[in-house]
Amino acid sequence: MPASSSRSMLRQPLQLWEILRCDEGLEGPLGALADLLRMVNTIARLRGLRHERVALQHRTPTGRITRGMAAIQTREASSKEQIGRARLPSPWLPDVLVVPGWQARNGPHLNRLVARDRAACDRLRAVHAAGGQVIGLFTGVALLAEAGLLDNSPAVIPWPFVPAVLRHAPSLQIVTGASHAQHQRVWTVDSPLLATDVALMVLQAGGLQALAESARAVLLHSPQRQGLVRAVAQDARSRVGLGSLERARRWLEDHLHEPYSLSDTARAAATSERSLLRHFGQAFGQTPLQMLHELRVTRARMLLETTYLSSEAIAERCGWRDPVMLREVFRRATGMTPAAYRERFRLRSSRREWGKDLA
Repeated sequence: MPASSSRSMLRQPLQLWEILRCDEGLEGPLGALADLLRMVNTIARLRGLRHERVALQHRTPTGRITRGMAAIQTREASSKEQIGRARLPSPWLPDVLVVPGWQARNGPHLNRLVARDRAACDRLRAVHAAGGQVIGLFTGVALLAEAGLLDNSPAVIPWPFVPAVLRHAPSLQIVTGASHAQHQRVWTVDSPLLATDVALMVLQAGGLQALAESARAVLLHSPQRQGLVRAVAQDARSRVGLGSLERARRWLEDHLHEPYSLSDTARAAATSERSLLRHFGQAFGQTPLQMLHELRVTRARMLLETTYLSSEAIAERCGWRDPVMLREVFRRATGMTPAAYRERFRLRSSRREWGKDLA
């Protein structure tokens, strides 16, 4: 990571992000990354951390800062330990430098944009040489190639601009069948829509795994969590024309808080217990009981992250007879106790602090 005397003074890693802002550049990734980093800082504050975990600034290819802070000030870490005010050296190098790419019409247009903004190549090389991560999104991959960061390296290239990018890095090794590639802290991504996904990976690699995983649960689609929306909202809608396996799966979702009964599940699916077990395993690769435990653990995760409910209440809402059963199944599934999971992934402040920021 780039050297910074202030960083050693912080109790947890502080990631410093910089986005290259160019004329005719893509705006979507800028907003997506800004929202993600704000979310990470929000979760950190909810967990009682007194200083931001990530900082962001925008810089033009010529070096002009258009948004953000060139110096980050920290607050007191605790009443006993004073860390005072720490400032980053100026000019400073970020931990992560993102090139969002341009609205290029075609290959020749992309080549002209790269030539126009070539001045940014020195900063890309400096950040990488200092140990930082460099991310090229969509057509931004071409600037990484121009900077020499993709020579003899595997990389993903957006398919409409393959010839143009290869013009800047003929020795580049094209990666196919993947949406992104990472090699020696250089990330190439074939779509600007993947900015959030890749940024979460970089946050995790930089030591902010718990915050990144919580942000991922909130911002990215989760089929398991969305599948429990009916159970969370207690929404009883009529269902028409469902197949037997789908009826069984929805029965498990809607009755996860009740004791498991294979006969009741088969009855809801309008099939025999034997047929249900055989076809359920073929379709889902697990038994109805295994799926039920998976659903219960997902529901318990959501409650631990977002509520103040006790272990007894969570166990009851998830269909376990007592907190001991909750702990056993939850630890087997996640490798963590419910208490440890709650502390690491909670999405709300402590009960004592709840609502103070709205007063």
